[in-house]
Amino acid sequence: MFLNKLEFSQNFRSILQQAGQIPPLPETARSLLRLRNNPDANLDQLTELIEQDPGLSIFIMKYARMSVFGYGNRIHSVHHAISLVIGFDTALNLSMSIVSSGCLKMPNHGVLSRGRIWNQTLECAILCRELCQVSSNNQMINRDLMYLGGLFHNFGYFLFAHLYPREFAYLNDLISRYPKQDIRSIQMQVFGITHDTIGMYLIKSWNLPEEIATTVAEQHFPDYSGKHAGYVKLIAVANRLLRNHSNTDGCPYLETSVLLESLGINETEAIITTEKVRNCRSEITLLAEELAA
Repeated sequence: MFLNKLEFSQNFRSILQQAGQIPPLPETARSLLRLRNNPDANLDQLTELIEQDPGLSIFIMKYARMSVFGYGNRIHSVHHAISLVIGFDTALNLSMSIVSSGCLKMPNHGVLSRGRIWNQTLECAILCRELCQVSSNNQMINRDLMYLGGLFHNFGYFLFAHLYPREFAYLNDLISRYPKQDIRSIQMQVFGITHDTIGMYLIKSWNLPEEIATTVAEQHFPDYSGKHAGYVKLIAVANRLLRNHSNTDGCPYLETSVLLESLGINETEAIITTEKVRNCRSEITLLAEELAA
């Protein structure tokens, strides 16, 4: 028998607030985080760390071969993938998210399968990074932190599945049965807690940057006006654009055009940038399937 909503929510929050209940970052992820926080870190150190994991090495090279970058099969090493194509920060952030997810068990079936979550995650993170490039207010948002926020914004689903596999399976089934109902609303109605709140606790437990914790916690509320509001607005915009302007966040009264204007992003530029990411969907899907394997 499932606990009732109030009991489940209270139990879940209690676990999230207890030291030692959330799985710690894997050692490789901790090494990557230390490298990220080291102002003297260099490309050779990052390459060496990534190459310790053959699967991660292959993934980084495949990512760099995506058509959006234009290098294709000319990328034959991790060093080239980072130095010529994706850059130090993007490679480090992508590697850290992949390695971190490995400690969280999650099924690979249903609407909330591991593959589908990674698919949406990669699309959103890539679009967030690209939108930063065309923003006239890019001083308010660090492009690489925004990309990291995009990569981690769905991790609440991973932790939910890891800690409560039976309840997560039920959520997965409910979403399959009611595809037109907002996913977050289903979580709140049935469990009294949502993936964004769960993800926020995870990010804080792992001592990731404050900007990431705020992005994850407030991602469905682009009217948020506190510290790091730009990150929250941008991830909401990215998710709306990827859903053909379908507004599934908590602010239906806020037009996407208004959010874009506040971010200094021209609407036409946003549409062009989104199409650029959409054109890579088949490649992103293959990458997501690899991460779910």
